[in-house]
Amino acid sequence: MNSQANEIAPAEPAPQDFKAPVFNDNKLVLYFHPYNFYSQKVLLVLYEKNIDFTPYVVDLCNGEQYSSWFLNLNPKGDVPVLQDGAFIIPNSPQIINYVESKFRGEHHPTLKPYMPYSLEYDRMSTFERAFTRLPVGALSLGSFIHDDLKLSPKAPFIGPVRQSCLKNNDKVMDMLRRSMDETNSNICLSALKQKLDIQVRRRNLVASRTDFQRVLDAVRNVLLFVEQELSKQAPRKEWLTGDELTLADVSLGLLLQRLYQLGFENYYWGYGKLPLVEGFFLRFKQRPSYHKLMPSSNFEILKEMWSMTPSNYKLGATAGFLGMAMFAAFAHK
Repeated sequence: MNSQANEIAPAEPAPQDFKAPVFNDNKLVLYFHPYNFYSQKVLLVLYEKNIDFTPYVVDLCNGEQYSSWFLNLNPKGDVPVLQDGAFIIPNSPQIINYVESKFRGEHHPTLKPYMPYSLEYDRMSTFERAFTRLPVGALSLGSFIHDDLKLSPKAPFIGPVRQSCLKNNDKVMDMLRRSMDETNSNICLSALKQKLDIQVRRRNLVASRTDFQRVLDAVRNVLLFVEQELSKQAPRKEWLTGDELTLADVSLGLLLQRLYQLGFENYYWGYGKLPLVEGFFLRFKQRPSYHKLMPSSNFEILKEMWSMTPSNYKLGATAGFLGMAMFAAFAHK
């Protein structure tokens, strides 16, 4: 994601080359950041499916995503990444498909409960495509730039964090350029070049109020579509395609959560504008998986991740946890 600033922040010392973590158990390992939208999606899926895993919080703010060990996992330098023994699965759609295929049965509820090519499956896929096409990263950063929107943001995206997000974006782009200069891998160089191009285009998009309005309108159109589709259900169902939670519901619930934290609830669905969307969000927030993902305070999130972190990693992770600035959440998506 990219900021409005026209000047790149002053050069800083090159980020340290973090040491690769070592895990002594056979659990899945999820490399992620707790405020990164796509990491949250994978986390929620793991919680919904009751999958045991080891968390590793990647220090996005200080450039751990561009360290040599992490680029070996994912040449794009993006989170989340899932490791299952020798298998490395980058990006959220591939991770979700992987765990959906591997973890089935009574203790691992499926989030794709319908047969392919069925009406319900097509409906679920239509919703999911609509949600995943929305540029959540641009939406987040643009909300910090355009004060005329008069939003009411919630923690952690409040106060000085908003300005820190804008400043941090230039810092991240600077680290990205340095990583391109330093890499000896053609695969990594190509992936990083593509990523930088996306970030530059995204920065230009959110800098223009007219262009950013198109992003806002795209979100509104999707939410209007959801409201209309929910109104067609007779009798009324709990979720988008029925009484079973699906991947489409996960995507919509997290989209509404991000909009709520950014302060868009009155802009889009408050004051009776979209009552069925609002009702969906209230139900979504009652799920146990939501409460695991969104504890009542930021301290509780760090405490939970700390308790799940292997003891042999904790000493080395201290600096990463302390430096895990909330504004790093938008740096890469």
